[in-house]
Amino acid sequence: MKPNEMLYRNPETGVLEFADTTHVPAKALAWQRDPMSGAIQEKPVEFASNSQLSILRIADPVLTSLVQGFSNTSLIGDKLCTPVRMAKETGRFPAFGKEAFVIRGDLKRGIGGKVARMSTQSGYVTMSLSEYALGFGVENRELNDWAGTPDQLVNSRMLQTTDNIALYREYLQATLLTTYTNYASTHYASGASKAWATTGDPIHDFDDMRDTVIKYNGRRPNKAWFNPAAWTLFKHNSAVLNRIKYGGSNIDPAMVTQQMAAALLEVDEVLVGYAVYGTPSANGSDGGAKKSALTMGYLWEKANSSCAGLCIVGTGGGIEPAFAYTWERQNSPVVESWYDNATKSTMYDYEHFFDPAVTLNTAGAILYSIA
Repeated sequence: MKPNEMLYRNPETGVLEFADTTHVPAKALAWQRDPMSGAIQEKPVEFASNSQLSILRIADPVLTSLVQGFSNTSLIGDKLCTPVRMAKETGRFPAFGKEAFVIRGDLKRGIGGKVARMSTQSGYVTMSLSEYALGFGVENRELNDWAGTPDQLVNSRMLQTTDNIALYREYLQATLLTTYTNYASTHYASGASKAWATTGDPIHDFDDMRDTVIKYNGRRPNKAWFNPAAWTLFKHNSAVLNRIKYGGSNIDPAMVTQQMAAALLEVDEVLVGYAVYGTPSANGSDGGAKKSALTMGYLWEKANSSCAGLCIVGTGGGIEPAFAYTWERQNSPVVESWYDNATKSTMYDYEHFFDPAVTLNTAGAILYSIA
């Protein structure tokens, strides 16, 4: 790379190319994010022709598309706290009471009689989003010595950045679900005496939790979850194995799977939180090469070492009865890039607006400190 060159994304081909900063081609500055809608749009020609704008931040449509489609297979938070898109960073959503469960005595109408009216709750839930952002830089000298294409280097760092934000999102969701005080007082209990490791009956315990959720909400919980410690106790429990063995299943009881557990627990899906995280063993350590190693652990055991639960999961409308949702802004996440002359580097900033929140604390149940 020459001293007066910059790296930019060609929006026509999606490939990283070099351009002279003293004479920037129009296509180098052909994209920007609309400040009102957040959509990625082409810049007017008069802006693109100004070479001084080559150092300003522009939205990268290819990397934005990449991060919006990327997912980590070990993450389960979005399957339990369904994402709901919001047009702005703050919004109101209607809150409904339990009027539909009342057995009314005025529904039968005679000729000429008045139609009974339901008095509905007119409350609302307010939700505000937080911005989570992380960036990285690619110096010109790195590109000069890089054996592969510029896209390979940028994309590999971009996926690491995306994975880090996604892991923090999972951390927020896992903390929300494994903290038993987030549930109604009648919907959590200690599992210390449930004896899953010996003579306990986990399926019976889940039956009790399911009945509690149904009585408060009029619908069945459709998903169950475990952190790894609780899942290990469940799949090795003798009562669970005997239920499979003597229930007529042709599957080896030693091969307890999440799909099999879903049938036993009468839910659509069973999820186990296997996402891992690292704790630095020394100041400034991030697990990089030639740095102090991280102490690794399961993210879903961070707030509670052994727990499991049931919950009602919504489909994404945001107003259905559900234990939790993950609210996120439309046109998010977005990747923006800009050139830093001081360090001779192209900088990439990843930003995502979201926050998970409990929306109905009776729509889930949890056993914590299971032994």
